[in-house]
Amino acid sequence: MRGARTLVLATALLFAAPLAARDALPHTPAVGSAERTAIIETLRTHPDLRFTFRHLLVWHDGDRAIAYAEGDNAVIGGFKTILTRDSQAGWRAVWGEGDGGSDSCAAGARHYRWAMTLIQSYDVPPDRLFPGITRQTGKFERMAKSEPELQCVGDLEGGPA
Repeated sequence: MRGARTLVLATALLFAAPLAARDALPHTPAVGSAERTAIIETLRTHPDLRFTFRHLLVWHDGDRAIAYAEGDNAVIGGFKTILTRDSQAGWRAVWGEGDGGSDSCAAGARHYRWAMTLIQSYDVPPDRLFPGITRQTGKFERMAKSEPELQCVGDLEGGPA
């Protein structure tokens, strides 16, 4: 009887670990934490620049991490940014969309699809890190098919070459 209980417990633990990882959520770094400060310093292009975040979410995947920041600042307006950090290296912005200017729906579709692929490579569902990215990517893809030259997305930075 004892051996059967041990086998059941071992089997439950074997399946619980992947379920727990799949169901885990990205976290928001605490105000004043080293992680939040490092992300803000990476985003800051001027010493007096202040941010208001709608989302600031971080996901750790082993010794690397990915972050999504969305918000406003007094200088450039609204922004969406994806940052990555490998091992002990600092954060770097690898993808972005900002207010002002505009790009085609086709460019937006490629840009957002690339972001989804990047996020998935960190073993996190894209919408958990970047709320609404799946819906927005689909919208840009549909619009790109019907009107590929329509300007429907802000300034794009980083992402696909």
